[in-house]
Amino acid sequence: MRSMMAEWLEIMRHRGIQEERMNVLLKGVSREEVRELIEQGGTPWVSFFLAPYPPGETLQRAVQLENLLRRAEAELESGGYERDDMRAMLAPVWDMTDARALEAYQDAGLAIYVAPGQVHLYQLPHRVSDAVMVGQRPYIKPLLIPRPATDSFYVLALSKSRVRLLHATPSGITTVPLPDAPEGLEDLPQTDPTGRQAQRHVTRLMRGGASGAMYPGHGGNIFDEKAEVHRYLQAVSNAVERAMNRTRDPLVLAGVEYMVSMYRSLNGYAHIVDGHISGSPDHLSDEALCERGAGVLMDDLSRRATDERDRFEALLQSNPPRASTNLRTILPAAHIGRVERLLIASDRQVWGRYNPDEETVSLHDEPLPGDEDLLDVAAHQTILHSGEAIAVAAAEIPGSNGIAAVFRY
Repeated sequence: MRSMMAEWLEIMRHRGIQEERMNVLLKGVSREEVRELIEQGGTPWVSFFLAPYPPGETLQRAVQLENLLRRAEAELESGGYERDDMRAMLAPVWDMTDARALEAYQDAGLAIYVAPGQVHLYQLPHRVSDAVMVGQRPYIKPLLIPRPATDSFYVLALSKSRVRLLHATPSGITTVPLPDAPEGLEDLPQTDPTGRQAQRHVTRLMRGGASGAMYPGHGGNIFDEKAEVHRYLQAVSNAVERAMNRTRDPLVLAGVEYMVSMYRSLNGYAHIVDGHISGSPDHLSDEALCERGAGVLMDDLSRRATDERDRFEALLQSNPPRASTNLRTILPAAHIGRVERLLIASDRQVWGRYNPDEETVSLHDEPLPGDEDLLDVAAHQTILHSGEAIAVAAAEIPGSNGIAAVFRY
């Protein structure tokens, strides 16, 4: 079976979509890619969201996409959009209802964005409900929901005898090869004081319970163990960074305190977790390490959430306030680039209209023709002005309005 990417790229080319107006991302979407999407321009936009379906229900998913397409057509037609233009714009998505590639990714949530002359496809790392949104901009809120941290993370087990880099995902645990890393401290090539390479003596000099290495032929000089471990961990760090240069997943360290501390001082990977698994990892299985790693990760996320809430409350009480939970305050601020960080409710919509020229907000209990989800509008403007926008459950947001913002000034 051909890949979904190949199927859909062929569909879009067949429909005359230019290469720079297509986007197929099947491994989630980054903050930068969301910004690229909303900078595309064009109008109208139709945003489709497809829930995962169990194996064997591919036909049902295709039928559901057809139903969403008919709803989109009805909304476009009622909005005065020309029928021929509407059919041309939606044709690539109609073609997808017959693509066998739907079967290959039926267990993943999908987002499909369509505007005149362009189509964008994303595989989502979380569940979504079947839905379609028609408006003047792509509906990006589902792209802003963070992937559950424990869905994909790494554990680096450090000891003098061996190094293990493990990748934990919902499908299982895999060992990441580190071909450039020493297998253990004994495998590290040594350099003698004159700069010449020397092999470690097979015996160890034991003094007071500590071990040191001897170089043959150099009068029994004791190798500086701290420097030795430092060089060993530097080699490991370099190998790990090369192995993880295309990922942003969190990394949990496992090891005795001084090795973990030293590794942190050498580490160049940006997504290392503050907490760690204490003690020698040598006696722990891969499964046990990843189970403990998930616990460390959840504790770290909980602490960060508490710290962020405390910071927000402090900013809310500052004079003048550097934070707000008032949509009528946040929307104008987002449009002029004041919003540094925005939280919006992923499980709530606030319908209405915003007039940026007059800075007026109209709210409605039910959507009226021309209304937008104003939480999504605030996210658009925040991202366009280089702020950060995240969609989380309303219960996780301070206040009761489903929105909270930290201002730059």
